Amino acid sequence: MARREEIAFNIIIYPTMVLFIISIIFPFWSLLVDSFSTAEFVRKPGLHLFPDPFTLEAYTEALTQRSIGTAYLNTIVRAVLGTFLVVSISFCAAYPLSRMKLPLRKTLTLLIIFTMFFNGGLIPTYMVVRGLHLIDSFAVLILPLLFNGFYILIMRNFLYSIPTELEESALIDGANEISICFRIFLPLCVPVLATIALFAMVAFWNEWFQAMLYTRKENLMVMQLLLRRILMENQLNSLIDMEPSSITDVTEESVRAAIIFIAIGPIVMVYPFVQKYFITGIMAGAVKG
Repeated sequence: MARREEIAFNIIIYPTMVLFIISIIFPFWSLLVDSFSTAEFVRKPGLHLFPDPFTLEAYTEALTQRSIGTAYLNTIVRAVLGTFLVVSISFCAAYPLSRMKLPLRKTLTLLIIFTMFFNGGLIPTYMVVRGLHLIDSFAVLILPLLFNGFYILIMRNFLYSIPTELEESALIDGANEISICFRIFLPLCVPVLATIALFAMVAFWNEWFQAMLYTRKENLMVMQLLLRRILMENQLNSLIDMEPSSITDVTEESVRAAIIFIAIGPIVMVYPFVQKYFITGIMAGAVKG
């Protein structure tokens, strides 16, 4: 009886999961096909599973636009610099919180946890940013996102899992606190550092709301804000200059699809190199509190 129930369950669940996976993958694949297709092929009615013929015209058109190049460069610099600063700040804040001899350690931890649930609100934050004269500056794309209580707590909990005997033996050998921090504990934190770096990089790469609030200059445009204007506000023609001769080769749909894959490409390529650290770091950082 149990065997029949198991078979009936598998008959229902597997086709359902296959259909669910197809419903997720197919729109992504359809967009990818459009980005590699000619205007004539895109305009054809019916189901398009493979580009025929294959062309890179949409990517060429997108990558030759100055606005896209500027936005892409701003996003890369923002993601790389912001990720480095977030990882550095998180480690430097978490290390003293993991030391039992730190005065008011629990109080400081509670204050950090408080920031995870409450903030000053949109208008007060904007007034602070304006008061610091950060409006329309590149720094405003990075500074508001540097401090994250969640990252600090993950890092602190990971440091808790490192045996204290390492610190004691280093002190006996004559090492000072700075040497212990950066020459012993920092190399051991590579898994959690990679985890936080992945979180931070994705956050910086995908963030567009603060860029929309605090910047008005076109030379400070980031990729996701540009993508939002193209997809949601239908500003493709005003944001990029398509040559009349190229309009017959590619369509606006192809260029939009190409810009989407250009925007998500770096994150998709970086993730496989850090995923082996991801589970290790997040689990080790969540066990001890």
